[in-house]
Amino acid sequence: MRDRLPLNALQAFEQAARAGSFAAAAQELGVSPAAVSQHIRLLEDRFGKQVFFRRANGVELTDAGRELFLRVAGAFAELTEAAAHLKTSASRPRAVISVIASVGELWLLPRLADLADHAGVQIIEENEDPVDFANRGVDIRITYGAVAYTSQTVEVLFHDRMVPVAAPILAAALDGGALHAVDGLLIHTQWGPTYANPQSWSGWHEALGSPRRPDPGGGLSVDRLGIAATAARLGSGVALLPETLAAADLARGTLVAVGPSAALMPHPYVMVARPAARHRPGADQIWRHLLVQGDRHS
Repeated sequence: MRDRLPLNALQAFEQAARAGSFAAAAQELGVSPAAVSQHIRLLEDRFGKQVFFRRANGVELTDAGRELFLRVAGAFAELTEAAAHLKTSASRPRAVISVIASVGELWLLPRLADLADHAGVQIIEENEDPVDFANRGVDIRITYGAVAYTSQTVEVLFHDRMVPVAAPILAAALDGGALHAVDGLLIHTQWGPTYANPQSWSGWHEALGSPRRPDPGGGLSVDRLGIAATAARLGSGVALLPETLAAADLARGTLVAVGPSAALMPHPYVMVARPAARHRPGADQIWRHLLVQGDRHS
């Protein structure tokens, strides 16, 4: 017979890992902190591993605890979803994809359109890493850089350079030196506080060996790449986009490259797998498809 799993202890462990303290976990579970502490000791004795560092102001996962948490969180998410399905008789999404802003509209949607069957796919836009796979029911995370997912399955989709693009009418009106001389034509993207090394027009010129350093206040300024791409399509100026994210527009002719690709981005765009023992078959199919698409367009 299989050993019975200490489900109450595992639940106490998961809550303590999320809350960062036994007291907060006890309040969430409606038990005493001593009961939570006893459950954690039971797990540590059973597995022969220390799962928490005990601190004066709370607890912190050890490496062994972090690995256990990833699996336990995924398993409890599966149980929660199964219970919800039985209760509501609602169909479960085939796959849930969490993606950072702009990558969803500029890269993911065009690649899903190439998939013969993408019915039942749910796309969630989230900009903060790491995402909560368990509570959000996420199967696949697509983001920039993998520093937040050191213990999970990560695949590189593509490593990009920046390319200047414009609407065909504006591109035709540009002569050889206009892009390098008129700051008012340039669309500047403010990548936000979570990006430590954003790619800018100054960086693009520097990569080309040009002394030009365009003034960010001289043209239109937007807060994400998707808006920059839309503004460029409308003829509002020249946007600087990651080349792979611009590929669909370049292929359709809605945008035209008006300069060389340059300025390799510091990190690649990556795909992160759900940290669970069992993956949905539909999610596996989409994972394989997107991985091929990433390799093809990198």
